[in-house]
Amino acid sequence: MNNIVDQKIELRKKQFKIRREIFKNTLTHFNINLIEILYNKLRKETFNIFSSFISIYSEINTKELNYYLLEKQKILCLPCVSPNHSHLIFRRYNFNQKLVKGKFDILEPSDDNELLIPDILFVPCLAFDNNGYRLGYGGGYYDKTFDYLIKNKKKFISVGYAFEGQKLSSLPIDKYDIKLNYVMTEKNIYSYL
Repeated sequence: MNNIVDQKIELRKKQFKIRREIFKNTLTHFNINLIEILYNKLRKETFNIFSSFISIYSEINTKELNYYLLEKQKILCLPCVSPNHSHLIFRRYNFNQKLVKGKFDILEPSDDNELLIPDILFVPCLAFDNNGYRLGYGGGYYDKTFDYLIKNKKKFISVGYAFEGQKLSSLPIDKYDIKLNYVMTEKNIYSYL
């Protein structure tokens, strides 16, 4: 196992198991005090469009996070995998709307919802490290999205959303990996600016 791809494949297997255990043994996933701190830190900028996600399997639950953002009168959108793009697209979302199954059976807003470009992106992680890198599921969707936004000169903030127990000292990285600006867990906020 010499190359980065093989290292990531093995690490993903291990991290899925670790995250399942954390999920089973963690009572509270959302920390209102930490989201207030992060929100106040980000509020200094004029960020109005937030992207989050609908958590699946053992991902840290996003229901309270999403509700919090909508309560703050922010525009919330969710990522969608489009056959016409290598990066994610984002569609507006409200709690009262019905979601449809997209690629990988992940729930997302239907095609008739408004397309948006988020200012702040909450991103799921299998792991994150001391340098701000994340381990995703292997499709590269978020890294391609970050790259697309950077190339199009779109100012944005990326926030990994994970359990504290998913933090590692370092991850195998390659030229396609793009650092997060922050990671928020149920216990801490980490800044990588």
